[in-house]
Amino acid sequence: MSGGQRGGIIAGIWLVLLGGVFLVQQAMDLGWAQAWPLFVIMAGLGSAASALIGLVGRRIGPLTVLWALIWPLLVLAVGVLLFVDFADLADVDSLELLGRWWPVALIVIGAVVLVGALWPHARAVEQQLSISAAGVARGEVTLKFGAGRLEVGRGSPGVLVDGTFDGGVRRTDHGPGRVELETDLLEVFPGFNPQLHWRVGLAPDLPIALRLEGGASRSDLDLSELAVTSLVVKTGASDTRVVLPRAAGAVEVRIEAGAAQVRIEVPEGVAARVRSQVGLGSTTVDEARFPRTSDGWASAGYETSEHRADIRVSGGVGSFRIS
Repeated sequence: MSGGQRGGIIAGIWLVLLGGVFLVQQAMDLGWAQAWPLFVIMAGLGSAASALIGLVGRRIGPLTVLWALIWPLLVLAVGVLLFVDFADLADVDSLELLGRWWPVALIVIGAVVLVGALWPHARAVEQQLSISAAGVARGEVTLKFGAGRLEVGRGSPGVLVDGTFDGGVRRTDHGPGRVELETDLLEVFPGFNPQLHWRVGLAPDLPIALRLEGGASRSDLDLSELAVTSLVVKTGASDTRVVLPRAAGAVEVRIEAGAAQVRIEVPEGVAARVRSQVGLGSTTVDEARFPRTSDGWASAGYETSEHRADIRVSGGVGSFRIS
């Protein structure tokens, strides 16, 4: 099932559910003071349907399905309980019951996570992916990588993205040359995810705008032989190494990091300008190559250099090193 088909089906389901809310409200002749929990029920059903459709065509186990449905089913249960109470369908105090049973719900969720941590793991799903760059003048690649190890480097000419994705990958196309790759649902379930390891190759003969959204991951981006002209990295508690392109002209680099360690290597012959907005973290710059200026650091003759990188880093308690 393609991303467009999946999106259309999910949108249709939500519209049907919304219509069902108004139909039930009218059929039962209820005021919205009584019928409002129907929207909670709709949210539970819609989320469950969206989760199940997202799993279609993927090799997963029953425990992954359970994790995908646990939150939608909890929302659905709360919605049904509230509706029964507010619509006077039964003599029940929903708020009192919710106050009494929410600790039990937490215990159940915790038990499921513990089972996942102790359950024997199968070997990580290894998925191959190759996306042609035929007819594309410029590429846009977004990598959403939550946890594990990510390696990005030179791929094959004429191929926008190729690589091996241990743990699986979800692909969404946003138009010619525009692709989004996301880690599989397994990685959001503590204890159930195998070791995620992506080895991603990008076309060396195509200007590319690369965006990385990471979590608790270790990322190694070797862009030295690529024509990446725009790089955006947003990451949390991670260890990230970036080697910038050697000959990509003017490159724009934007990095936002939380409690992360980020190392940026600027190849010899590439000029750079560095600006930093860091809270409790630190920014260390090789001032022999990039002398301090009024608003940061910059190479001598930066503005007139053929190959140059405009680097902006920001974060909370992370550390940045530019050399």
